[in-house]
Amino acid sequence: MFVLNNIEVLPDDLLNLPDNMVHKLTFKLEFTIKDVPDTFTGIVFEDSTGAFQLQHFNNPKGNKRKVITLKNKLPQSGFEQIKQALFSRARGEAVRLPQQIEILQKRMSGTPRAGDLKKK
Repeated sequence: MFVLNNIEVLPDDLLNLPDNMVHKLTFKLEFTIKDVPDTFTGIVFEDSTGAFQLQHFNNPKGNKRKVITLKNKLPQSGFEQIKQALFSRARGEAVRLPQQIEILQKRMSGTPRAGDLKKK
């Protein structure tokens, strides 16, 4: 189970803001996945069409890999729920936390299960 616990508002990070975009929120997202606490950081910005976009950055080191792994563990709609919570917070709307999101229970084919690994 993925649980979105908190969206901490950080000081504006304009260095990671893409050109011609309007900064809306710099955040630290706190969550647990399978009861293991973790975080990632990023910014929400508005593009020239008025659409909100999400960008996570590699601060602290390993953040980008963490988000990719997270996207792989959640169903396709799961990461969209996280984005919508961040977009709501960026608009100044109340976000009810904690939020639970189901995680995928499958593993990639061809990868060994923990019990299949033998010590040599």
